[in-house]
Amino acid sequence: MESTLSNRTKSQATPLPRPEAELSSQEARTEAYLRQAAEVARLWYDDSGRWTRPGVPVEARERYWIAPAFLRNGAGALGNAVARMAEVEQYSSGRFNIFTTNIAISLLAQESDHLEPDVYSELSAIAREGLGFKPGNRQPDFQFQGFNDNMPAKATMGLILGGELLGLPDAVEYGIWNLKQLRAMLTRRGINSEFNSPTYSPLSIRAISEIAEFTCNEEARELALNIEARLWIDLAARFHPELGVLCGPGSRCYTADNVAQLTCAAMLFWFVLGDRATPSPMRLFDPECDLVLHHCGSLTFNVAQASYLATGHYHIPDAAWQLLERKPYPFRARATFESGHRSPTFPALPGSIDTYMEPDFGIGCASSPYSEGMVNSGSLCYQVTYRRTPEVRSYREIGTVFHKMLCGEEPGMLAEVPPYRGEADYLPTWGRSLTIPVGRTALVLTQPHMALAEREICKLSDAVIFSAHWGGADEVLVGGEARPGWCGDAQPGEWIVCRRGRLLIGLRPLAYSRHLGQPVIRLRRNENYEWLDIGLYEGAARKPTREELSLCFGGFVAEHASVDDYPSLQAFAEFLAQARFGDYFWITRRVRYLRSGLDLEVSWDPCALLPRYATINGRLLESPMVEIDGVSSGEIPFTDPPDEPVPLFFPWRDFTLGWEAPGKPWNSPPWAIGDRG
Repeated sequence: MESTLSNRTKSQATPLPRPEAELSSQEARTEAYLRQAAEVARLWYDDSGRWTRPGVPVEARERYWIAPAFLRNGAGALGNAVARMAEVEQYSSGRFNIFTTNIAISLLAQESDHLEPDVYSELSAIAREGLGFKPGNRQPDFQFQGFNDNMPAKATMGLILGGELLGLPDAVEYGIWNLKQLRAMLTRRGINSEFNSPTYSPLSIRAISEIAEFTCNEEARELALNIEARLWIDLAARFHPELGVLCGPGSRCYTADNVAQLTCAAMLFWFVLGDRATPSPMRLFDPECDLVLHHCGSLTFNVAQASYLATGHYHIPDAAWQLLERKPYPFRARATFESGHRSPTFPALPGSIDTYMEPDFGIGCASSPYSEGMVNSGSLCYQVTYRRTPEVRSYREIGTVFHKMLCGEEPGMLAEVPPYRGEADYLPTWGRSLTIPVGRTALVLTQPHMALAEREICKLSDAVIFSAHWGGADEVLVGGEARPGWCGDAQPGEWIVCRRGRLLIGLRPLAYSRHLGQPVIRLRRNENYEWLDIGLYEGAARKPTREELSLCFGGFVAEHASVDDYPSLQAFAEFLAQARFGDYFWITRRVRYLRSGLDLEVSWDPCALLPRYATINGRLLESPMVEIDGVSSGEIPFTDPPDEPVPLFFPWRDFTLGWEAPGKPWNSPPWAIGDRG
């Protein structure tokens, strides 16, 4: 089966099929999906498991992901053959890949009755080699220390289940120690560092849930069940029942995540909720699929990854089910997180995330980006998800708004993973953000990243981006004057106000500089996106100095409402026009925004990620560890310190990594060891 996966015009969109009535349970949906996945994937391999399609062959993890679809649907020989042909990276000390190794252990735990002896033996050998140190699951970077939590979650699952399968009690002990580290993080913070990622949070849940389902160790099971409950409660708090999608803010967001299309979260929600979640992964089998897909539109990757999520055993607590079913609007969920990045401009620090929802929209804000926050880390510090119609019946009736700082790029860039061609996985961002949420209001302050001082640029701009794959702005006002559509320039100080389905949104740019010239504000569009381009620099190619960048300031105020709240877009614009602003830099950037009922003030040093102060109506902005409307603290595990602290355990002789390479400093972080405990 081929999928066009192209950017088709709006008039070409085909009606969605009615939901299949028989898919009324998670078990039924899993069986239906795996049956269809096996039927489609049969065309990708010959009987010996060799890849037969043109273009780039699938990786080992995709083979392991898809194998259960064959094994459970009468194609055991092919499933074993596909797994048999997987090649795991070889290092001097053995084979290891943080994905492939632990998916192999998952296959051993779940599919042992379907595996042929040689495949079982090979997966066991891969597991044994991957339970060591360097490279392996006990490598020092696979700890819960402020980075990619899905990787230590996979490593922890592999250590505990692989250790039990292979009779390695020291591996199990190591895995339990990892779980206690994650428990400690969730005792001091509201959520893990890789917070609310539409791509990676489901993979973390999948790994932890597998420990809870299959371990023989009662301590590991209890820890895993409570950690999984905690992760589910936060993910459910960000799910919008009326829209059927995950709202922001999100860490590590790819293009499909930015536009709320077929994310890993959407797949996971569909398996547990059915057609109340959108879009369905069954859409992957539509020859006319018009979704934005991860991996540059690769059908094979997405079908295989959805198969992996389909085979999970999830333990969803009552508090999470209630949040998935309904929300008491207006609804708010807040949590703190911690980032572990080490650099002069993005040091390790705490942060906070805030999700605010009403029936027609959800607003997500993060105080600061995940990890380094620039280029391809994919953090969305501001994201809005909204419905275009009174009732959402398909993913085509959902829109998103998000922010990036661009250096000449445009949303909707295409890339290829032969034989597929789709939207690039990342739209880079070249700045850092400070975001202050106040219910329906978001203040977003930005500054270019200092790495641009070493880069020749022709254009630098803040961009507030609207997904418009199935329709753009319905009505636009700029400075109170109507526009025929999303087009033209705006003057500094003007509000850009528009209606998009059920959402009213007003944007007021906050941009100026000492050296780079007067910002130019434009309303731009292409086939699938409309965006507010706040031009901070455009001209001859040049390498800006650090001083020039440090005195360049961007950002905006965003106000949101439902169409039911105002008699017209003009009335909403007139309300916003009464607001007043102060914004200047002297030692720190000082911003004040006043409108009826709100006095928001911030002082932010360009050398810092956190503000000197941020006040709302004269009171300092608070960041509770975790606070979710409708959920009591007693329903959230680990809100009290544990009776037993994390053991003092230090298993490493050094912090070098198993795949260090010259010229790749990110693969060789600085380290030193004093006391070993």
